[in-house]
Amino acid sequence: MRRLLLLALSACPAIVIAGDADRFAGDYGHDATATADEVVWTVVAVGDQWRIVRTADGEAQAAHRLQARGRATFWDRMGWPADTATDADCLSWGEKPASLADLLADPPTSATAPGDEAGLGVLCHVPPASRARIEWLASHAGDWFYYDPVAGVMDVRRLR
Repeated sequence: MRRLLLLALSACPAIVIAGDADRFAGDYGHDATATADEVVWTVVAVGDQWRIVRTADGEAQAAHRLQARGRATFWDRMGWPADTATDADCLSWGEKPASLADLLADPPTSATAPGDEAGLGVLCHVPPASRARIEWLASHAGDWFYYDPVAGVMDVRRLR
């Protein structure tokens, strides 16, 4: 019996990883498309990482999960209530520009560890209770948003 219990417990991390990948994997759209079900991005789980594929041109970029420090830094930059970042779960990709001039130039290299800093694009899941306390997200119909320095904050929906 003890051996069976140890075997079952050793399988748990694999279950957690599979469920974790499912949090983001899927197709996403938003209201600025021709049809409501048009796929804008596809998020693919690749081991313990993700890949964001923009369907318009097939461009793919590696993405990383924002850790607590990265979410807190992003939330602070946005001026949102700090405690609402703890309930969020976010992916980010690309290099964060230091300024508008950097945004328009070649991307700068980053000295921070993956997960500690938000890049150019951010895709987040924010539960309703936290979303209601963030002015920019309170009116969103769903639990997902996308952010980049050009588009700003956009309500997105997971299609499948």
